Amino acid sequence: FAPGSSLGGFLKSSMAMRNESPLSLMGWANGIGAFREKACLSKNKSASKRFIVRGKGRIRRGKGGRSHNTGHKGRKRINRLAASTGIKEKAIEERMRVLIRA
Repeated sequence: FAPGSSLGGFLKSSMAMRNESPLSLMGWANGIGAFREKACLSKNKSASKRFIVRGKGRIRRGKGGRSHNTGHKGRKRINRLAASTGIKEKAIEERMRVLIRA
């Protein structure tokens, strides 16, 4: 390019030679997103670290209350909190299933 010329002028001249519109260069045919790819639906990473799908398809979760302040809690209670459990409510389980894409 010569000094003082702009890239925009070059694009306009090359589009005029090929009879194209600026929208077609950006992947927009007729102003609607015809060539746009489908958005990727990724799983929620924080939810996938907390919930695991069991063999039968039920979702397993860990119990809270065991990470700190356990000095005054009894041994039986600590062991009970260490065990995993399922999700009781069906609607909540379906919501978690959508989050982790299971």
